[in-house]
Amino acid sequence: MRQYWTFLFWCMAVVTVSAQAVDYGKISPWLRLAVEAEYGNGHNSHRAASLQGRDIMAFIQTEDDEVLEQHGCRTYAKLDDIVIAAIPLSQLAALSRQATVKRIEASQTCHTTMDTVPKVVNVLPAYSMTEQHPAFTGKGVVVGVMDVGFDLTHPTFYNDKTLSQYRIKAFWDQLSQDTIGSSFPVGRDFIGQEAILAQGCATDGRKQSHGTHTAGIAAGSGYDSPYRGIAFESDICLVANAVTEDTVYINPKDYYKYTSATDALGFKYLFDYADSQGKPCVASFSEGYSPYLDEEDSLFSAFLDKLSGPGHILVVSAGNENQALTYAEKPQGVEKAGAFLSTYKKSAGYRLKSNGPFTIGFYVYNSSGQQLLSHSISSADERLDSVLNDSLYIGNELCVISITRYPSKFTDDTFYLLRLSAKRNLNEIGYMALTAEGAESHVEIYGSSSNPLRVRTDIDPQWNAAISGHNIFAPACFKTPICVGATTWRTSFTNYQGSRIISSNQNYGKRMTESSTGPAINGLMKPEVTAPGYNVISSYSSYYLEGDNADAWDYYSSVKQFKHNGRTYSWTALSGTSMACPVVAGTIALWLQAKPTLTREEIIDVFRRTCSHPEEDITYPNNDYGYGEIDAYRGLLDILGASSIEGLSMHQPSGVRITAANRQLQLSFAQTPNTEVNIRVYSLSGTLKYQTRLIPTTSEVSVSLPIMSDGVYAVQISGSERLTGSQLIRL
Repeated sequence: MRQYWTFLFWCMAVVTVSAQAVDYGKISPWLRLAVEAEYGNGHNSHRAASLQGRDIMAFIQTEDDEVLEQHGCRTYAKLDDIVIAAIPLSQLAALSRQATVKRIEASQTCHTTMDTVPKVVNVLPAYSMTEQHPAFTGKGVVVGVMDVGFDLTHPTFYNDKTLSQYRIKAFWDQLSQDTIGSSFPVGRDFIGQEAILAQGCATDGRKQSHGTHTAGIAAGSGYDSPYRGIAFESDICLVANAVTEDTVYINPKDYYKYTSATDALGFKYLFDYADSQGKPCVASFSEGYSPYLDEEDSLFSAFLDKLSGPGHILVVSAGNENQALTYAEKPQGVEKAGAFLSTYKKSAGYRLKSNGPFTIGFYVYNSSGQQLLSHSISSADERLDSVLNDSLYIGNELCVISITRYPSKFTDDTFYLLRLSAKRNLNEIGYMALTAEGAESHVEIYGSSSNPLRVRTDIDPQWNAAISGHNIFAPACFKTPICVGATTWRTSFTNYQGSRIISSNQNYGKRMTESSTGPAINGLMKPEVTAPGYNVISSYSSYYLEGDNADAWDYYSSVKQFKHNGRTYSWTALSGTSMACPVVAGTIALWLQAKPTLTREEIIDVFRRTCSHPEEDITYPNNDYGYGEIDAYRGLLDILGASSIEGLSMHQPSGVRITAANRQLQLSFAQTPNTEVNIRVYSLSGTLKYQTRLIPTTSEVSVSLPIMSDGVYAVQISGSERLTGSQLIRL
């Protein structure tokens, strides 16, 4: 699926540590594999010497600060009994054996959740919605974005086309090699316009552009274009983290410094900056990874629980895993069930989850459906406490099976990581079915879009359990982050060369085909909400476009290009839950402007009351849409209490734009009306402050308002269907 799996196979292939060296019951799956790789059998002096000077960033659950100091740990954050620290690899085993240390965890870095199958984009419907309620623009709110590939010079990160105010206020580049004087475990931060613009782009800005696009959706001004972001007057704080594609920038000795714990520090940086300015913050994160355990068995999840609160909102993309069959289930009481594996790679990884003992089965067939061999491994095998390595010979082909078991301390479930590796692509050496057998237990099998499952009735119809779903990424699957799925509202666009690009695999107005669906591995309903994520046009990195990575598609998907200060900038089309996530984050920034102390729970209640339902014949909330598709305007009315005003429309008019300036109400009609228009202005308490009737004679009408105190008001306009609606204004 990504470079992680190469690392995983390498980890599983080494000699395991003796049970006395490391307390395996205290450490997480990925960290356990890292221990296996780095410690070996614990007696190799060369290997032991190689640990010196190398750290691993991890979560540690302990209240004993002294034990951390004794083992050379450097603490970077502490929330109650959860610490984020750099642990010397040479001390990791000893630290795990300390009685006051309850748990040590870390996971691999994430990857972006941009859908690379249909790489297309368009003007977001939410952009026009934002233009229609300028009373709330994100002013006074910090939009934090942790991502990769930031172009810090893009004009969209200024206030407007005058470029009079630069809006990126702080930037932590975790890949920066300039670490002199830095207080961070990796990279350094830059504060203020001069320091940030001097960098030009993030360290990976010539190889990535994802963050430029997502930040533009959440908070870009649009510069001199229609492609304005949602919270276009917010302050912006950025963290450039490391994803699996960024290993080229990482010194091998620093590999373990980039983990989920480092990402957690990135979230803390965004919220800490906002706190230093006395402003609320919504953080957007369009990345993820396949989760290992249930969320209650994750210090990452617990840390995010403690980090979030009033005015601290975390929004994360669901992932784009629904393009393939990624899940199979053997219910309790059923003797056996399974699915065929499908991967055009030399190695593939899968996860299994069980509430009791069972047998893991492997069946290999030829193209005629003839069974060539079968092999089984008992879940009770003691070798699974470390790493069980086994071999299958399929003709002359060797397939290595590696499995390790991780009992959960908080539930009755046990998890298994399975790895298959061969010298050729696995699909080329035979048709293999992975099965769970034994009626007494409930077993689930999880694949991924890169390592999917298949039903092959032509080979053996009994292994037919593969379905889609159950594929929400972490950290979106955790309890606290608001998980965002994607919908489709534009199935075509025209690029800057005049070519029309049309996509036919999407259902207009419905969930994007690839958008991951729940329930999550921990059983939670996910996503909580959806937003437009297909055919979204936003800013693109000029550094990426001039780099070696840019290919024909990057220009083919460019909707508009323009020059500024000698550089070529672009508005480019991309799709995925990566794009939907900042739509929700930007919308929540508008809501935080209305109520800075909003909590996650209050936002979920707003979703429950105001989200639209793309499919009316299903029950909400559900594991496809959550509570539905976010409605920025209805959400604002709800938060402000204006939704209770009798006669106030819960939608905006489509045929007129309403703004206010200098005590004048400005009405801009798409077409001059030929009937009477009724206008009423309400305070948010519901008091009628002004009303009038008029028959416009031009498309531009100005209405003088009486003297009213400064604040936000609701304007109700009534006329034809296209002219009827309400609008928020600020005086």
